[in-house]
Amino acid sequence: MSFDIDRFRVEKRYRNTAPVSVLMEELDQLGHLDEHMAEQARLWRRRRGWALRGFAGLVGLSFILRGFTEVSWLGGWAWWLGWLSLVGAVGLHLKASGYAGCDLEDRRYQLPARLLRPLLRDIDPQERVTLELDFQPIDHSSKFVRQGRTATGWETNEFEDAWMSLQARLRDGTHLRLSLTEWLQKRTRSRRNPRGKFKTKHKRKSATFLQAQLRVKPERHPGLAQMRAQAQQAVKLPPKVKLSRLDVTEDKLAMRAHMDSEWKVEPDATRACLMMLLSLFQVLHASSARGKHLTSRAS
Repeated sequence: MSFDIDRFRVEKRYRNTAPVSVLMEELDQLGHLDEHMAEQARLWRRRRGWALRGFAGLVGLSFILRGFTEVSWLGGWAWWLGWLSLVGAVGLHLKASGYAGCDLEDRRYQLPARLLRPLLRDIDPQERVTLELDFQPIDHSSKFVRQGRTATGWETNEFEDAWMSLQARLRDGTHLRLSLTEWLQKRTRSRRNPRGKFKTKHKRKSATFLQAQLRVKPERHPGLAQMRAQAQQAVKLPPKVKLSRLDVTEDKLAMRAHMDSEWKVEPDATRACLMMLLSLFQVLHASSARGKHLTSRAS
């Protein structure tokens, strides 16, 4: 399925299954689209500013001209032109807001592009890779999951945004899946102060969860399920990334970790994702080497 820019502008979602080269090209298109929309928003905001200055200047001029009998009629014209400028400013504001509403979070197209580059050597050039990206804001109504109340009286609204999913089959037959989910909790609490007035406070808690999974054929990695201890030792993550879960079965290695939501593409998220995958690959290599050793002993 080819990338449909017009459809993307409406849905704010990207999904395609294609060779890595095609995905890289389309991610580049998303970057150019984002830059174009931001440039257009700035342009229309400048025009709105000119219209507002025109409104203020013309209305002020109308009051001045009305003080002179011989040109008082010009004051009337200036008055009406001023109000027309205000109407134009409203239209320009709506235009600028439309472009601003198409602004994309840079991290959401930059990160998958960074991750695909080092994977190029492990994926056949003709292999079709599935990439899904969601550019709707994290607190979009479709991402609301629950409402609650804390013991300290905070009203909470929670959102989960599974905005990235990357799936690929590597040259050796291993199936790779990598995904990111943003979690947000909005807190609100209203209390009466000593003067009898209600005061409302707002807080936000957030985190980013990373999931990496490798699915393999059991016959190629015998004894994988018994390598949990080795897998635990193989996990190497950046200091600010914490391991949440590690699953080891006969045909699958899966890891879940979390980090602060204020991450940068480089080096934070890119490094975290690649180190997660590297840790899992080390376990697979150890399992494969173990299988070959057992086979050689049996022969």
